[in-house]
Amino acid sequence: MVAIVLGAAACTAMSGEEPPASLADEAGESALRITAHTEADFAGTFEGAGERVVFEARRTGAATATLHLEVNGQPFDASYDGDAKRAWWSGHNGALYPEDLAALKRTLAAMGDHFGGDQESLRVHEDFLVRRISFWSEAPAGLTMPERELDLSKPPGETIRVAPPGVTVFEEGDERAETGGIEVDHQGSNEDGILYLRCNANSLAVHDANGHCLQYETIFAGPNSSDCMGKCGGGCGFGTAGYTYDCLDHDRCGRKHGGSFNPWDAECGDEYWEADDDFLHSIIGRCL
Repeated sequence: MVAIVLGAAACTAMSGEEPPASLADEAGESALRITAHTEADFAGTFEGAGERVVFEARRTGAATATLHLEVNGQPFDASYDGDAKRAWWSGHNGALYPEDLAALKRTLAAMGDHFGGDQESLRVHEDFLVRRISFWSEAPAGLTMPERELDLSKPPGETIRVAPPGVTVFEEGDERAETGGIEVDHQGSNEDGILYLRCNANSLAVHDANGHCLQYETIFAGPNSSDCMGKCGGGCGFGTAGYTYDCLDHDRCGRKHGGSFNPWDAECGDEYWEADDDFLHSIIGRCL
């Protein structure tokens, strides 16, 4: 159960006094506390079962925002400029571990309850915070979180991805694709920018891992697929974005090599980085 505690207004935060404990706190349950919620500021904490997430997102212009977040003491800072189509963030070379990832997922779910599941009506700073929490909550456990700059100026693509000539393309479920064949660590780049998938169709997924080089598979993806395959974010609900090829690659790699279920498997790190701009800037629910 998640309790959403409202009414701990900005004046309470400015006075230096702690908001009163909620019934959920007393019962040892998780609670989302909102300490500021205005046209330009959204701040609060999520606490429970020994975990603590602190967040503040600020709108600094019509299409610009900044945020600061700490999950169990691990800090993140980020900024977004929709006019310049650029974003920046830093995890200060720290890392997230299973308990941190779980705390972020629970925070995101609590925010979904707070906003009534309506992600498309969020203000720029609120949307920025939700999308960053969604992305960071999907990180491979133990992966170093560096400083990154994102160029969002490239127009979204709508072309269908095709395999290079001579490359074997496996059908979904083909056992040969489950094992791979080349014993080499080949963390190669396959960055597509934001390239939208066809809705509810077979699409070409590409990933690599420690047991094989780039592997091509046709995967059914879209709103009617299993757990919204290809959608940026965890599952189908609040905090997710569009359906893109980079997010399909990340989904497929995670499901094959454990990243979606075993947070200690970091084989899908390059697919994770390639999906960064997709999580942040793809249109919610969009496929072609």
